[in-house]
Amino acid sequence: MSQDLTLMDSAGWSALRSALNQRVVLINEALIPSKRNRVWIVETDVRPVVLKRSLCGRAEKEFASLMSARKAGLDVPFPLLLSDNHIVMEYIPGERCDALVNHLFSSKAAENLAKWLARFHEHMGDGGMPVIMADAELSNFMVWDDKVYGFDLEDASEGDPLDDVGKLLASILGSEPVFTPVKFDICMRLLETYEGETGMEARESVRPHIAKHLRLSATTRPLFRKVLLDAARTFESAGWPTLA
Repeated sequence: MSQDLTLMDSAGWSALRSALNQRVVLINEALIPSKRNRVWIVETDVRPVVLKRSLCGRAEKEFASLMSARKAGLDVPFPLLLSDNHIVMEYIPGERCDALVNHLFSSKAAENLAKWLARFHEHMGDGGMPVIMADAELSNFMVWDDKVYGFDLEDASEGDPLDDVGKLLASILGSEPVFTPVKFDICMRLLETYEGETGMEARESVRPHIAKHLRLSATTRPLFRKVLLDAARTFESAGWPTLA
């Protein structure tokens, strides 16, 4: 019989008890969407926490990335415990950045996203090639207490910082409502802030990265495939669109 991966297993319960260092009374648990893992918000009589079961075998790497990010002063959840491919981490309340950008069209959220990425690219790594998030989807960020928090650092690795920026911009433009003028305005604000924080040119250099991630998105979104591919070709050949 196949295992029901929507339920917390005994190893998860053990990790939860160890992280909180006492007997735990469960008040509520909620499975939240994740493409490659199983993630629960768990409310207990001690405190709410997040329990993440890694299905891709990267729990140890993510735990180390979270620890490094915290030491660098970045806003990420505090990792409480790593055990048997499970991570227990601090629960961050707040608003998801995909809702703030896609529905409220928040320029402030876009600026804070740029600042978070700039700090991540500056402070992660050991002085060699920059470490990038490598999964800078809009849905992997939240705002709490006027601060952006980044999540899902299991893919963090050396790379080109503009690939993170390009993936984030592709995530913004390709989310519904897709490719609207206000979305392009938000992307411009994000790029201006990122350039101001890092001192590097990004507006033109990021275009191939946006195109790359729009093409990748098209492979998993058949209903939007044509519009995503058309936009990718535009970014590659013609540049940013001119908006009235």
